[in-house]
Amino acid sequence: MRQRHVRRTVASAAGVTALCATALLAAAPASAGPGGNVVFRDHFTFDDSHIEQVEHAGEFCDVPFLVLWEGRGTVTDMESVRRGDRYFVSFKVTQMQRWTNVETGASFSERTHFGFRDQKVDIDDDGILTATVQDHISWKLFDGDGKLIGVDAGVFNTVYTVDLGDLTNPDDDVELSAEPVGDHGARQLGERDFCADVETFLG
Repeated sequence: MRQRHVRRTVASAAGVTALCATALLAAAPASAGPGGNVVFRDHFTFDDSHIEQVEHAGEFCDVPFLVLWEGRGTVTDMESVRRGDRYFVSFKVTQMQRWTNVETGASFSERTHFGFRDQKVDIDDDGILTATVQDHISWKLFDGDGKLIGVDAGVFNTVYTVDLGDLTNPDDDVELSAEPVGDHGARQLGERDFCADVETFLG
């Protein structure tokens, strides 16, 4: 992830992912799995690099120098069964990204921790799913000397209501509402423009 939009959309995108996963799993039959009530767990690491103007030709910032992107991190995805037959989903990503001017060596970096988990899942007799999803994020921005520029960090909950329709057919699910119920944290970075950061730190 490297475009400026990522910083604004990562939380909402993951919330949609949580909603879809919850809607699909809530109607699924319970099954035995590893670790007692944990029915699924996936954990992996990644380490990658590329030249931005090559990897994202025509989409990267319009700057007169090549930019090297380096990223590494871990991803953990888990599903568990609670309250007998309710499936709960959790997901978290820890990532470090660095951008470097290939010609001068100037750089800046960011460290991001993002995750979500189902807090409460209920299905009524009419097949209406109500799921409370908690998202948490920490984004830290550093200059080329490793000095902290600022932090965005917070926790917020959203209550999703979904009509599951035919419980055997996940394709007919319809989202009825998504209501934020809390947003707590620190906001020092705001709606930063990624290309402006590239020009400021690397130009």
